[in-house]
Amino acid sequence: MRKPYPAIIFMLIGAVLFFRCVLHPSPADVDGRSVSAVSATQGRPILLVPLDTRPPCTDFVINGGKIIGREILTPPSESMDYYTRPGNTAALRAWLGAHTGESSAVILSIDQLLSGGLVAAREAHISAEDIGTLAAYLRALHSAHPNVPLHAFYILPRAVPQDSIEDWRARRALLSYARLLGRMGEGCPVDSNEMTRLHENFTDADLEKYLAHFDESTALAAMLIELTEEGTLARLILGQDDGEPYSVGNLKKRELSALLARKNISADRVMIVHGADEIALSMLARIGTDDLLAHGGSAPRVALRYAAPSMGAAVFPFMAISNDETAREKTALLGCTLSGTSEDADITLFISAGDSDADTLGSRAPTAGTVKKMLAQNKKIAIADLSRHFRADEALLPILVQKNVPINALAAYAGWNTASNAIGTALSEAALYHCALEAARSQEDRESAVYANLSFLTGRIAEDEFYLKESIDRVNDTLHIAGYTNTADLDLTRNARWANDLLAHDLGRRLRSYEATPAFRAPFYVGDMRLYVRRNNIAAYFPWPRTFEIRLTSAPQVPVRSP
Repeated sequence: MRKPYPAIIFMLIGAVLFFRCVLHPSPADVDGRSVSAVSATQGRPILLVPLDTRPPCTDFVINGGKIIGREILTPPSESMDYYTRPGNTAALRAWLGAHTGESSAVILSIDQLLSGGLVAAREAHISAEDIGTLAAYLRALHSAHPNVPLHAFYILPRAVPQDSIEDWRARRALLSYARLLGRMGEGCPVDSNEMTRLHENFTDADLEKYLAHFDESTALAAMLIELTEEGTLARLILGQDDGEPYSVGNLKKRELSALLARKNISADRVMIVHGADEIALSMLARIGTDDLLAHGGSAPRVALRYAAPSMGAAVFPFMAISNDETAREKTALLGCTLSGTSEDADITLFISAGDSDADTLGSRAPTAGTVKKMLAQNKKIAIADLSRHFRADEALLPILVQKNVPINALAAYAGWNTASNAIGTALSEAALYHCALEAARSQEDRESAVYANLSFLTGRIAEDEFYLKESIDRVNDTLHIAGYTNTADLDLTRNARWANDLLAHDLGRRLRSYEATPAFRAPFYVGDMRLYVRRNNIAAYFPWPRTFEIRLTSAPQVPVRSP
């Protein structure tokens, strides 16, 4: 009988060669060259006074600048906020005054400049004197540097009452009461007996404090609109933090919209939008679009696609409008135009709004096939991976991995916990990438944009999917077992090393598993470059004393081979 050993040996050799040359090629397999970061930047830097020191408000903008070759400068860390400690507003104003003349533009958070950050602004009392002093400062800054455009944004108050109203029962009742006020203001019927019952749980002083916050904010926003009308501010974005379908904030937004209509200010100069953390990145993307237009290019054309038609009409948590309205709003904010079909579009924004209650698995699986087909046609795909309950089993990404979709060929990905954050981030990244490739004047420019975008993309996947929907629960469970009952208020001074070790171990294990998949290893093309990502090379730690956000760096290894 013939022995099977030669056949087995040949099979083993074939398996080794497949593993070695296809799944894990060495630098020799790809001409010994890798795409990497390029330090050279174009023009003078852009100054950023961020909403706060969380990575989405700072690092995302800095990394987005790398995609278009623009250096983003931020104030010294000692001047900025840290969690509940507000920023030093006097130092921030001095820093702006000293460096604006050296910049090409300024992206300016009014919340940081006036109150010391978003958390501080939620509790701040804004007097008429504060508003007048800020107006005088901004006019003086513009007068001193008239050729440096000031792009300002301000976040309108959220519906949730201030934490300084200490009784949680009072805050909960007041929020319900405010929703009824919102309904009443919209002309909807309300139950007066229910309003009376709710009012028994909070004082008149609590209500007065709550409503005064919206009045003060509206007065500040009106002043900023005036500064934009007169030309002190080049552009103004008013964002709404954690919106709801019915709220006092919505009524105030209507007042501001009426003011804009009376003044007849173009939407190119002032917009009222939903969202907060992603707005600075969106303003950077708008600068990228403006630069492209100024050099003879065309505004990016965006096609909107949904995993299922019902996902466009869905209103997700912390939002006052639907996913489709949000996407159209973000498209306008970035200066992009809407395209009816993906064939005519520069960017296709795929929105998957996962909802286990609605059993959306049947729509997400076919979407993976559609995305894979479009990527094979070299279409630029951005994915906003929404999840109603913020769980991995509602997300699209695990299905993309299961179906061997080449993930690293995506132009952008985001899966934050609110629709405005995720849609705004994904679309901004994709728009920046498009502008960078369109404006590239050399192979070095193209490679720099490709690498910066891959760094942004791999970071978003690692945080939005693997950490925030998977690892965070395991980290929090371990902390709870150790006696930490509140993971939103950790003692990172005493236990920072242990908490960060938990993070590094669990996230690293999850990333190694992902890097072994065909979806991660799959090659893709950018122009005549055939690329693949060998490793993510991600490092992460907790920047604030809570586990909800991580500061993450991604330095992917990206070999290249020309066909």
